Amino acid sequence: MRHSMLTPNALAVAALVTFLAGCSGGSSQTPAVSGSANSLGQAFARQGTSLRPFASNKSHGFMQKIDARTQLVYMSSWGTASVVDVLTMKGRQVGQITSGLVEPEGLFVDAKGSLWVANTSNVVVYPRGSLSPSTTLTDSVGPPTDVTVCPDGTAYVADLYDNSSSNHSSIQVYAHGSTTPTGNLDYATDFRNPFLTCDATGNVFVALLTGEYAGDGLVVEFPHGKQKGAKSLGIVLQAPGGIKPDNAGNLLVTDLIDATITEYAENGSPTGQSFTTGTPTEGIAVTREGGIVLGATDTTAEGPEGISWSWPSGKQLRVYTCCSRIGPPLQVNDDVAFYPGQKGI
Repeated sequence: MRHSMLTPNALAVAALVTFLAGCSGGSSQTPAVSGSANSLGQAFARQGTSLRPFASNKSHGFMQKIDARTQLVYMSSWGTASVVDVLTMKGRQVGQITSGLVEPEGLFVDAKGSLWVANTSNVVVYPRGSLSPSTTLTDSVGPPTDVTVCPDGTAYVADLYDNSSSNHSSIQVYAHGSTTPTGNLDYATDFRNPFLTCDATGNVFVALLTGEYAGDGLVVEFPHGKQKGAKSLGIVLQAPGGIKPDNAGNLLVTDLIDATITEYAENGSPTGQSFTTGTPTEGIAVTREGGIVLGATDTTAEGPEGISWSWPSGKQLRVYTCCSRIGPPLQVNDDVAFYPGQKGI
């Protein structure tokens, strides 16, 4: 008998890693990492809280008093409140975004410093330093889990699953300036879409699940963001986590069950660089210099953690235990993003 997981979502995989490791029940087969067709909202209901957008608090602005060149870390949370916390690289909380957020997950910072947030039903865009969104991308296909923007301005949104078919997922494509999908990308065995990214030349990479069991994870490339030529890179993952290009043109990929960050060439070959994070790591970001990797890690009793590591040594540099001193407390962390953004993005 196979053991299926609770309702799937990007963070549930990490939150239930302990369950995966210990669940045997007499089964000789690998336990499942996802399975139910319920909505993300139903999955989050077990937190015992009703998640709604919070009104913007103008007194909590940040970039007005911080130099635009200051490096910032964004951390999303959907625990006791739907928020994105803003911290300096030294861990000082300087702002909190609440307006327009409902169960925020994936984060992306573009070359202009705008913050893109994948909500449970749409994607919202905040101009640099703003506490309120200026643009909303609608998505009726499925619950968005991650968003990326390629150099030509095309946005790609990973849907966890299709609302009309819980056994399949796809990526929605938004041409530059469009707020409604102008196309989509599809992979035949795409079961769940947690994370995706775009490199400096416009290739889109998706870390996805082909089934509901540990070991069903892989990375698919859509060359130049197009359907034609879509292919698996042959990277086998126990449970896919964050994926980002590094400054050498390689891919950094996290595995939630193995708790690793591993570098692969864009053809899928491992470069030999890898380190163990010690905890499941969801979304990741790479600093402009490329020597630091930021990760959103599993939750703790005090709240979520973000951790920075030196690359490629894997030496832990700082733990961001963000207690939301400015507003609703963080509880469940999901993704992390870096301003002023990765090189070439």
